[in-house]
Amino acid sequence: MKHQKLALSIILFSLTAIGQVNIKELDKSLAKVTETLYASECEISNNQYAIFLNALKKANKTDLLVIAQIDTMQWRSKQNYNEPYVTYYHKHPAYQDYPAVKISHKGAMLYCEWLTSEYNSNQKRKFKKVVFRLPTEKKWILAAQGGDNTAIYSWTEKELRNKKGQLMANFKRADGDTMGVTGASNDNADITAPVYSYWHNKFGIYCMSGNVAEMVIDPTFVKGGSWAQKSEFLRIDSKENSDGSPKSHIGFRPFVDIIEK
Repeated sequence: MKHQKLALSIILFSLTAIGQVNIKELDKSLAKVTETLYASECEISNNQYAIFLNALKKANKTDLLVIAQIDTMQWRSKQNYNEPYVTYYHKHPAYQDYPAVKISHKGAMLYCEWLTSEYNSNQKRKFKKVVFRLPTEKKWILAAQGGDNTAIYSWTEKELRNKKGQLMANFKRADGDTMGVTGASNDNADITAPVYSYWHNKFGIYCMSGNVAEMVIDPTFVKGGSWAQKSEFLRIDSKENSDGSPKSHIGFRPFVDIIEK
């Protein structure tokens, strides 16, 4: 079962000097969609985003840091006791491999711009010139389909469970289910799950349906559904309206346009 792939690549990616990226591990974490288009295998994790924030701090780019900062207070809710997430979700080592959320659309775009600069200036890079960016809806759909233009969800099965009865994604099954879905006990998710959870599609991409909804270049909607939403939002053809502000169920995954090989 390809569930909960070891997060070694994320750890290697993140545990570098402050403000630096392990380019070799980054190259390994990119899944090929077409000859000139790649996508991150997984949603950006807390640890990966922390490198970016630390880089801005180190460079004293306070104006950009204000835009990119995580809004942890958004975890607070009148309906649920989420105070531990306010304190720990974005900082505690236990959550280092969980998807970064509470980030604005502008913050995600800044991350992509920063990663582009980091990559293209590194001598050990695989490609000569690339651009990391949030995908268009068309590119997001192409990656989610995994080569199957009849796909309903971002996995090969047409149902929400596999043949063993295990849920294929992290989503909300019913009204009042504010703790997400534990995948019929095949993961440890309460809200989000680690970014390398469940099963990848034929392109090697994880959690394009469920876990956290993903930003696209258009800030007015997100794709893929999340731990806080019902199954209809997991469909590849579905979308959710958004205003680009930080939300606890929205994250992002960079796509890569190969400009020069």
